[in-house]
Amino acid sequence: MQVVNEFHQVVGELIKRHRAQRMDQRELAARIGCSQRTLTRIEQGQPVNSETLFTALAVLGQLDAFMQVADEKLRAASHLPERKRQTADSELDDDF
Repeated sequence: MQVVNEFHQVVGELIKRHRAQRMDQRELAARIGCSQRTLTRIEQGQPVNSETLFTALAVLGQLDAFMQVADEKLRAASHLPERKRQTADSELDDDF
């Protein structure tokens, strides 16, 4: 999906630029608990574990901005039901 790829690219570049101002890849990788190769993948815009990605943002002081956007989206969706109820028609068949 193109928008997901763009998200990875933008976040990777954000992490790379903020990291480069303070430390090298080896130091940030140690702080977030991943390999230097994983950090390289993040900075190149490749998908990685979300916990690793969010930890990198937090260590660099950038996670708060993402939390603000997520909070705004959640407030905007507050009128939506918490879950969609399953109807009898949409149940799975048992005949395997």
